[in-house]
Amino acid sequence: MKKVFLSLIALATMAFAFTGCEDVPMPYDQPTANTDTTKTVVPSGSGTADDPYNVAKAMEIIKAGTYTTEPVYVKGRIVGLSEFNSSFGNYTYYINDTESSSNQLEIYRGKGLNQAKFTSEDDLKIGDEVVVYGALTSYNGTAEMTSGNYLYSLNGKQGTPVTPAAEPKGTGTEADPFNVAAAAKAASALDENGKIAGAYVAGIISEVGEVNTSFGNATYYISDDGTKSNQFEIYRGYYLNGAKFTSADQIKVGDKVVVKGDLVNFMGNTIEMTQGSQIVSLNNGGATAATGLSATFKDGLDNFTIKDVTLGEGATYVWKHDDMNGFMRASAYIKNKGNIPCQSLLISPAFTLEGLTKATLTFQHTGKFFGKNEGDIAKEIKVLASTDGVNWKEVTINGYPTGNENWAFVEGTCDLSAFAGQKTVYIAFQYTSTADAAPTWEVKDVVVK
Repeated sequence: MKKVFLSLIALATMAFAFTGCEDVPMPYDQPTANTDTTKTVVPSGSGTADDPYNVAKAMEIIKAGTYTTEPVYVKGRIVGLSEFNSSFGNYTYYINDTESSSNQLEIYRGKGLNQAKFTSEDDLKIGDEVVVYGALTSYNGTAEMTSGNYLYSLNGKQGTPVTPAAEPKGTGTEADPFNVAAAAKAASALDENGKIAGAYVAGIISEVGEVNTSFGNATYYISDDGTKSNQFEIYRGYYLNGAKFTSADQIKVGDKVVVKGDLVNFMGNTIEMTQGSQIVSLNNGGATAATGLSATFKDGLDNFTIKDVTLGEGATYVWKHDDMNGFMRASAYIKNKGNIPCQSLLISPAFTLEGLTKATLTFQHTGKFFGKNEGDIAKEIKVLASTDGVNWKEVTINGYPTGNENWAFVEGTCDLSAFAGQKTVYIAFQYTSTADAAPTWEVKDVVVK
């Protein structure tokens, strides 16, 4: 009974308290500008440094499927931190117009002010006000500013003004290379499976990332004006004419280069010249090719490249490196599918035969499962030579594999004297299969001298 009485008194006291406060104003106005996560933000901005898009406008562009092939400016507040990559100095984070996590824009692998690398995960924090410069896209349904972006301002601190991109020029050929703006535009138009093979791009090295002397490749960036604005990544490329890098000082910021390689849009959100490119001109001088050629294939392709001319249905590759035995192998036989008609070239880096009056190619090779008719082997495996890597001439092989079961390597030789004295020479091992025969061909220890 006592408990009931006390409860009634408490209820009466509460009722009096609420009644007494009903007409009393709040002591101050509650701020709502940055905490109302349900408030609709009107899309605004023109995407320039003076008038950046807000996040609502950036999301509107992305949802419309128009995206941006050229970088734009977007302002917002950091609402989430995803990944800090200390190796590459980039940061993935999220921005919005409010503190809401809904309809946020992902800033994918961005750099700091003036494209500087982030050095600590504490370089950014929730609530930071930023203006970011980069291209807008959508990856697997995620609205994002793609990699290559960087901060234009952080909490009011502005970096060096961004230089406008140059006018795209060039056709991507050796005679008329893309400039960096044209290469970026062409790569941006690709889907994640697209590729522009063997493109030539001219630019000035704006940043040297990593020179890996163990593998002989380097990741660096080029731009049209030598600044970090609108630069383009050359991912794990090789030195002059495909030679391996042996020192970090072989290239430096300010060097003028022409690079040959494949342009891609990696995973649909990273434009780059992909692994395996090579510098063909350095500081306006033609690349100095090595005299002759030597490739063992013991540890890899030794700067050779693979060009699939035709791949029959079901085939995804022909040439492949045998990591265990250290040679290159070509085959177009697929278990449960049989012989697949294919043709593929294993192409050397450029080398020179200047100053020579004769030259010979020697190599070790073996194989079996060749065609049963006389002369089939000479149709199925060939050696070609070229002075431009485009137009090829067949050269005679002396010394073919026997095709028996012991897989014994034999020496093959080709007379390259017709190419002696030439400034630039390439060779290629050409494999051809049919529905009747898909031989296996193995090659190693290639020497031209």
